[in-house]
Amino acid sequence: MVARQYAGCFADCDVTTIFLRGPMSVSLANAIHGDVEFLTLPAGDLRGLKLSVTKQVRDMISESPPDLVIAHRYKPFFIAQLLNYQLDIGAVIGVMHEYGFLERWTRALFSRFWRENVRLIGVSEPVRAATLASHPHLDGRIDVIHHSIEASTLLDPVTARHELGIPLGRFCFGAIGRLVRKKNHGLLLEALARMNDDSVLAIVGDGVLKEELKQQAKRLGVSDRVVFCGAHDDARRLMKAFDVFVLSSTEEEAFGIVLLEAMAASVPIISSDAAGPVSVVDDTAMTFSTGDSLDLQKAMMEARAMSQAESSELAAKALKRLGNEFSVSVMVQKIRSVPVIEQHAPISF
Repeated sequence: MVARQYAGCFADCDVTTIFLRGPMSVSLANAIHGDVEFLTLPAGDLRGLKLSVTKQVRDMISESPPDLVIAHRYKPFFIAQLLNYQLDIGAVIGVMHEYGFLERWTRALFSRFWRENVRLIGVSEPVRAATLASHPHLDGRIDVIHHSIEASTLLDPVTARHELGIPLGRFCFGAIGRLVRKKNHGLLLEALARMNDDSVLAIVGDGVLKEELKQQAKRLGVSDRVVFCGAHDDARRLMKAFDVFVLSSTEEEAFGIVLLEAMAASVPIISSDAAGPVSVVDDTAMTFSTGDSLDLQKAMMEARAMSQAESSELAAKALKRLGNEFSVSVMVQKIRSVPVIEQHAPISF
């Protein structure tokens, strides 16, 4: 989705999107503006100095060096920087999707020797602020471009619950995300266990913590109230299955695209007050103190007690913020207004 959105921001330009890893996908290629190349590299090729990969990419673009290279995450950004010393590239931009982009000392040291045409984009203001706090020499070289969300067809609540295996007639709190530490699903289980009612929790996603979370639910005595739905393609279409969406992530969460999906579905949101998620929801969601299961339980109980009118009002407020701040048109306007991008890829329509 991110690659498609960034390519779409340059619909008036010749664009080539290169995927270093992952299988070739005709459907993905057809969904992205411009040319798409799949290198299908093994993980080992992206270790160390990545010289062989750099040569492979250089051979693809050397005949007509790009005016602009946008690299997502650090390893592709590093490769782009090596190419920046070898080819006449207009500008190189690294997109920071998470905190700690320059956390390793080697990366931090290298950042002091970047060429003048190198810039960064943070997906949220907290990511930009955290990077500058550790690397003040990058002041003036970091812009903030939020993720956006495209329109999607949503399943109705009954169909969505049937697909996920969620019982009808029960109040349902839902979560979507990889089962990893950062998402903090265990906190959700603790909060649910404290609620003396018949509400259920649906967790959509898969990951290394799946069995651990199932065992935790069993210990807490809530196994019969938790539905582990597994991973689902385009899970956002199932968002209407939930009465309330909950993001329980830790401070490591830099943004939270799934929050945009809940906003688009007009599903009320409970979010941790971690800086990244709060930069998305602002005052359009109920929040709780990050890592505090008692505070999360309180928010969940308050959400369940809301009237339909109160719930609809909260969801409508979030939907308005989505349109004002995170629409595709807003993303296009913001990214094409970044000075270095405006210089090397001026809008031609």
